[in-house]
Order: sequence, then structure tokens, then C-alpha cells
Amino acid sequence: MYKIVTFTPRELFDKVWETPVLKLAQEIGISDVALSKACRKAGLALPPRGHWAKPVSKRPSKPKPPTDERPITFTVLDRRTLPARGAVPVQPKAVRSAIEVPHTLLAPHPLVSKWLKCINAAKPHEGYLLTTGKNVLDAKISAELIDRCALIFDTLIKESEVLGFKWRVTDEKTVVEVNDEHLGIKLVERLSKHVIPPPPPPAPKRNARWEPAFSMLRSPQLEWSSTGELSLQIDARAEYGNRKNWTDTKTGKIEEKLTSILDGFGSIAESVKALRLKNEEDRRERIAEEALRLERAKREEIHRRLRHRLVKNTKRWEQSQRLRSFIQATCDANANTSEQTQQQTALWAAWATSQANLLDPLHPDTSSVTSLAVTIESWFNGYVMRAEKDWWSE
Repeated sequence: MYKIVTFTPRELFDKVWETPVLKLAQEIGISDVALSKACRKAGLALPPRGHWAKPVSKRPSKPKPPTDERPITFTVLDRRTLPARGAVPVQPKAVRSAIEVPHTLLAPHPLVSKWLKCINAAKPHEGYLLTTGKNVLDAKISAELIDRCALIFDTLIKESEVLGFKWRVTDEKTVVEVNDEHLGIKLVERLSKHVIPPPPPPAPKRNARWEPAFSMLRSPQLEWSSTGELSLQIDARAEYGNRKNWTDTKTGKIEEKLTSILDGFGSIAESVKALRLKNEEDRRERIAEEALRLERAKREEIHRRLRHRLVKNTKRWEQSQRLRSFIQATCDANANTSEQTQQQTALWAAWATSQANLLDPLHPDTSSVTSLAVTIESWFNGYVMRAEKDWWSE
């Protein structure tokens, strides 16, 4: 698909002074910006602005050629690997005939029959008929649009099943399976909200005692009315720019857009799949990067612990050597004392020497000092901050 094009600095220098940069870049297969950047990086002088517009006699002379011999390479598209133009005929997109929604519901789909039975018995809440958790088609509508939504659902389901799409209803949403991708489908009506004006206060009675009107402090009462405006919404994580909503407009109702909606199912499913594959590839890259980071962190932690062990053994060895020197100095100081004192000194020297041997990392062997084995705990993630300081710490 791609190939490497290589020039020596002298070859590229001669070419840029014989052919304009824009034309030369097109011949190579790169942009003029990339070519100019590569020339500047290699130290090649380019013709000044307006050079090719001047007559040949008035053009400045070519500067000295470069002396550097390092090759200049470009990665360009190998057009020989591309299919010949016109070799593969372009298949025209199939033009789907317009879908007509019937005026009467005949032999409704089982999902539509179940939805009708549920929504006709549903109670309204803030203008919408509640069917949440009933395992029926997802629709937020008022009672005025039940028949219309039934016709839309029935036509859409039957036409999409002809294309191989599968409909499924769950507790949470209605799902359409298109090319192994799942799209959430929902019909939503836009309602109009109005404030119910409070009733007028009663006329005050003559000589009656004044009483505060607490009813004026209550929150306003609201009512919702149907606008008849429907929108079909698709809930799916697709790439940016894909249409996922179809709404009633002045130029057309949802019923007139079912052909576009079915085509949209396919394009959205392709976009969902492309985004999912991209996310999976990004996740694999993140996992690989995390594995590399953890491996580097483990190597650094192993070196840190080995350095810490080295410093610790050095300090212990120095302390054991100082203890032996002190023990020998004590014995020499008591060499001319009484026999009882010398016996006491000998007992103390034996005990002190055994303690110095316990402190000395080189006694009785050096295996603990020269070992490079380090065990990293399973919980280690490389983010733990260490408080130990050694000679290599800043």
C-alpha cells in the first residue's frame, strides 16, 4: 500500500531548483508543506518567493549544493497497488420504495398487540402513559397518539423484519438487532405544559375577621396537553455525525420517513460497529501500554531494592568492622590487668564477637550479599511512592 521514496541531498537539491515545489511534491506523492519541511530539515536552500514568476535572466543564481550525504526519505502511497479506475463497477445503491403506513391496524405484530393491551390500561403521569417495567415497546406518549404509534410500530417492525432485523423488548428499552449490533428504539411525543390558574379568592364578607390566604403560597398546578408531534429516537453509541432522531416537521410526518429510518438503522449499525472496534483496539493498546509501564516499573523497583540492600549491607559491614576494632582495642587495653579482669574481658570479647558476626553480612558466607533475587508483590502497580532513601536518591 505504501512505499519509501529516497533521494540524496544533491538529487533533491537539483530537483527543487528545476521544478516548482508544488509540482514536484505532486510528482513525489506528498504535500508541498512536507517537501519544504524536509528540505529545511536537511539544510537545502529553496528558491525564494516569486522565483518562477521572473524571467530566466532575472532569476537569482543557484546556491552551492549541499555536502551532506545522508539520504532523505518519504513514505508515499503506492498507486500501483490501487485497483484500476473503472475496473470495478460501482454498484448503485438500491432505491427502496416508499413505505406506506396503513390507515387501519390489521393483524398487528405480537409486540404491538402486547403494547396496545398494556398502554390502554396505563395511568397517565405528567401527561405520559406509564409503561415502565412492563416489557413492552418503549413509547412516551399521551392517550391521543396510541392508535398512530401502533400503526408506526407495526409497519416499522414488519418492514424491518423483512430486511432481517430482529426486535427484542427488555425491562429497560426496546432493542433492534441490525447486523449483530443493538440499537435502542423509542417513540417520544412532545407535550405542551400549561399552568392552571388558581381560582379567584372568595369575596370578603362584611365585618368578617381577616385571615391569611395560604392557598396563594402553594406551588402552581400544571397540566399537559398533546401537541401531536412525535420523534423516533435511537439510543446507540455511534460515531459523531450519524443521524439518530427523526421528528415530525412541517414538511413531513414520521410516517413519511420510515424509508429513511430503515436506511438509518443500517448506517447507524455500521457506525456503532466501527466505533466499537475502534474502542476495542484502543483498549488493547492501553492494556499493552499498561503492561509495558508495569514491566518498566517492576525493573526500576528491583534495581531500587537491590540498591537499598547494597547500602544496608555496606552499613552493617562497616558497623561490624568497627565493633571488631573496638573489641580488639578493649582486649589490648586489659592485657596487663589482673587474671580475673582478663577472664572477664575474654568472656565479654567472645560474646561481643558473636554479636558482630550476626551483624556482618559477609559472615558466615556472602550469598545474602551477592544474591540478585528480588520478589515483587502481586499488588505492586508501580504507583506506590517509596520513602526509603539511598545514595542514588535525589
